Amino acid sequence: MPIPFDAHSHLPEVGGLEESAGRGDHLRVVCGTCEADWEAVLAHAAGDGRVIPMLGLHPWFADEASSTWAVRLESLLRAHPVGVGECGLDFARKDGDQTGQEAVFRLQLRLAHVLHRPVAIHAVRAWGGLIGLLREEGVPAGGALIHAYSGSPETARQLQAMGVFLSFSGDLLDPGRAKVRESLKAVAPRHLLLETDGTVDLKDVIEAAARIRGATMAELEVLTWENGRRCFKELLG
Repeated sequence: MPIPFDAHSHLPEVGGLEESAGRGDHLRVVCGTCEADWEAVLAHAAGDGRVIPMLGLHPWFADEASSTWAVRLESLLRAHPVGVGECGLDFARKDGDQTGQEAVFRLQLRLAHVLHRPVAIHAVRAWGGLIGLLREEGVPAGGALIHAYSGSPETARQLQAMGVFLSFSGDLLDPGRAKVRESLKAVAPRHLLLETDGTVDLKDVIEAAARIRGATMAELEVLTWENGRRCFKELLG
């Protein structure tokens, strides 16, 4: 019997929401976002068989990385059965180095290609750039998902056509996020994933998604379990 699948979360913070959201009888992807937490993610996964570990450099931290970050990341990826991410593009900050973000993301996509690993992608106000870059580099055969999807239904259809999974977060619980809800309806069943992002209870996300899509929670639990197994097939036995 499938158990719920959390397609994106982070290391739990002791006593905080992430600690409670990170617990429970479900399989969950835990992403590192910077050099400082990569070893902790590996240790967390080693102590919990329900954790699927990912290591990456988040666009928020791209300009703070050391000169050897890429060498260290590749070394850890080669030494451990882990995915790539969280990485991607975030153009919400006007003073952000978009060119630098693209270079960092492109390198991580190439690692995912070479090592045949799944990649977890962060994308905010960068949809055109993201799609263009994915067309140039190709979507990694090891699997790819956009976490906490916030783009339009049209963009969702373009990404699905490229073989990308779309994961929806606790934003579904916010009645003000109408576009996210419309995008959820536009996602084909084979491309749908759900997540906590480490901040909410997974059952609440599943319940909201079921209500919006006109499905049952049990149906979505089975569907997202199967999709999660496909997206992260390179890391699961």
